[in-house]
Amino acid sequence: MFIRLVAAILFVFALAPAVAQERVTVAVTRSSANGALFLAAARGYFKAEGIELDMTAYASDADVVKAMAAGSTDIALANWSIETVKLASQGVFKAVAAQAREKDGYEGNEMVVSAAAYDRGVRKLDQLLSGVVVVDAVGSTLHYQLEQARTAKGASMVGFTLRFAGSPKAAAAAITEGRADIAMLPMVEARNLLATNQAKLVAWCSQFSTSELGALFASQAMLSGRRAVSEKFLRAYRRGAADYHAAFLRLDRYSKRVSNAVSQEAAKILAYYVYPRARRDEGLAAAEGEVHYMDAQARVDTADLSRRVAWYQAQGLLDKTVNAQNLVDLNFK
Repeated sequence: MFIRLVAAILFVFALAPAVAQERVTVAVTRSSANGALFLAAARGYFKAEGIELDMTAYASDADVVKAMAAGSTDIALANWSIETVKLASQGVFKAVAAQAREKDGYEGNEMVVSAAAYDRGVRKLDQLLSGVVVVDAVGSTLHYQLEQARTAKGASMVGFTLRFAGSPKAAAAAITEGRADIAMLPMVEARNLLATNQAKLVAWCSQFSTSELGALFASQAMLSGRRAVSEKFLRAYRRGAADYHAAFLRLDRYSKRVSNAVSQEAAKILAYYVYPRARRDEGLAAAEGEVHYMDAQARVDTADLSRRVAWYQAQGLLDKTVNAQNLVDLNFK
């Protein structure tokens, strides 16, 4: 069931010009990884560009992709997957800016080992000579990151079974129910297991991966018929990305993220969108604690996309004619 979001203006730093507002529909999930969009909406950056946002929160990234494929949204934020790559390569939509990504020194997706496997002495992937590794779906970012971990650590795929749970929550359940030994999980699901001692942390994916987790996608109708509006949207979104980067990604001398008045003020906005039903203090703490790395200019890492495309092709998941340039439209003012 879809939940309609109203883009509330919490803090307005500049008066919007007195012009007619262009309505733009946006599909998202309630995730802190989409914080650049939420900050830009709350701080009036879209309104200042003459854009009226109509945001809809979907239950999963897969639902967001379905909405894009059906042509029911102008703009969307979603994780990269084999489905998004295929649809982007076909021109249904294109990536126009970055969302979250992995960067060494910052938390993101995580590799965890079950408590039972940990007790058996399993501390890392290359120790799992027999057993079960679980990810959410074929061709997902987590599946791609498992391959990056295997390559970085020199672990052989021979000897353990790879299973696909269907969703991150189902992958986490496989760990708690003893059906898997190691899982690649998003930050939220991983931390829930770690907090209840049902799993142990093996590594942050950022330690062996620089992968793009998601992107801002624009429909073909927006790119071909409303390009000027798309450019205005991107200007506002990039302002949100700059705010996100400045608020959340400062490190202290111990390489720990800095929490201060600026980050806490930004976290209030994220909590409004991501945890609307949570207690104020709980939502604030969760929103600030779950932020990912994001490029300050929301630039797409096309080098990583090229690596992803090559891996999909090597797995027989993607046509050999596809390249990273098929997936993006970065020719904006």
